[in-house]
Amino acid sequence: MKKLFFTIVLLLCTLGSSVWAQEVTLGVRGGANTTFGGVGAVSLEGSYDFANRVALRGGVLWSTIGRTVVELRPTYSHELDWGTVSAKAIAHYTQQASIHNLAIGAGVGWSNNALFCSLGYYYRTIGGGGGRIDEPFNLFYEIGVRFLRDVEGWDLQVALTNSDMFELERHYYPSLVALCNWSVGESTEVIFGLNYKPSGTFHMSTDLYQIQFRTGVCYRW
Repeated sequence: MKKLFFTIVLLLCTLGSSVWAQEVTLGVRGGANTTFGGVGAVSLEGSYDFANRVALRGGVLWSTIGRTVVELRPTYSHELDWGTVSAKAIAHYTQQASIHNLAIGAGVGWSNNALFCSLGYYYRTIGGGGGRIDEPFNLFYEIGVRFLRDVEGWDLQVALTNSDMFELERHYYPSLVALCNWSVGESTEVIFGLNYKPSGTFHMSTDLYQIQFRTGVCYRW
């Protein structure tokens, strides 16, 4: 059966930045600096399933800092006795001020009722300001667990990934993502999400971080 759904998501991004530094001068220790900021965004997402094998997911996001993101994610899935395997592609475009970047990639995935994972490669070009940077090798990945599988109307997923919807980071910048869907009717779901994104190389060199909360409504027909 063909299914079409659209999701309107409000992203309430709370950026809590905490950069801590320390130096010793003539036996006097000092130096601590903490900054905080915030940004909001709204997105429109949709997905269409073709014969339960091929699905096309995509959407557009606008934020209060002038960032616009357009993303498409087609997927081909095949069910086996030990789970569902899939081939997927990703096209990600971001525009902010005079800087824009385009990423194209493809990968594979596997999932069952409790676990899911994916791994792929993407090529990115960043341009603007009179210059251009090519990133010929990047990985995108996801590994996660599903909870509340026996609770009717609820679905909770927790994943470690660098390729959440509208977010495509370098492979050494993973985020911890929790996403919960609550079915309030046959065709309507309420979505709650939490994204924790630390910084630094493999997040070990600084305690700069971002926390993003999102909520929205999904309607299927």
